[in-house]
Amino acid sequence: MGQLVIETTENINRVFHINDNQYVRGLLKDLEKMEDETSSITPMEKLLRSNPNIIPSRRNSLKEDGDAVLGIWADREEDALEIARKIRDKNNGKI
Repeated sequence: MGQLVIETTENINRVFHINDNQYVRGLLKDLEKMEDETSSITPMEKLLRSNPNIIPSRRNSLKEDGDAVLGIWADREEDALEIARKIRDKNNGKI
């Protein structure tokens, strides 16, 4: 008599007794196939497959996006306080 252990994310504790050898072989093949399919899928891919209404962001690269944003502060003649004052003035409609 053999034993098969399946770990899940749910708090489940069940015991099944199967006497049919053919059924057990088919069950093992199905479980191995499911394991192969799901082991290469990331959690985000699982979420996107289960909910087609979610559209992933269209980013090229986080590094490129970060460099583009931080680049506005690089090699500036003004100091940070001057830049912040100009931004506040623009937001308040003074400029």
